[in-house]
Amino acid sequence: MTTTLNSFVSETQLGATEQTLISTGTSEKKFIGMASATNTSASAVELTLWRIDSTGTGTTGSGGNWFEVKTIPARSVVRLDKLLGQVLDYSMKLSGLASVGGVVNIDISGTTES
Repeated sequence: MTTTLNSFVSETQLGATEQTLISTGTSEKKFIGMASATNTSASAVELTLWRIDSTGTGTTGSGGNWFEVKTIPARSVVRLDKLLGQVLDYSMKLSGLASVGGVVNIDISGTTES
């Protein structure tokens, strides 16, 4: 088994539809050590994240399978505390969307075990 440090995503700009940020294969696991979101807009933006099976689709609202919904103030960087220490097991993904596309940058780093 090998463990490596990784920058999983760097300044990845979220769209207004769900997109995969990190995924794992059938023989690897990923540990999230640090995660942040930067809102470059002059208005607050809502961020939705999912930690689900790689074939799954994120759903919102009551009864949805979202992992975190967070409002990011205008022109701010926030640490995504609920992601820190989470593990993506075999064949999982972390996906997300922003209420306004093209204004939220995501940075996530950690380790990969394969």
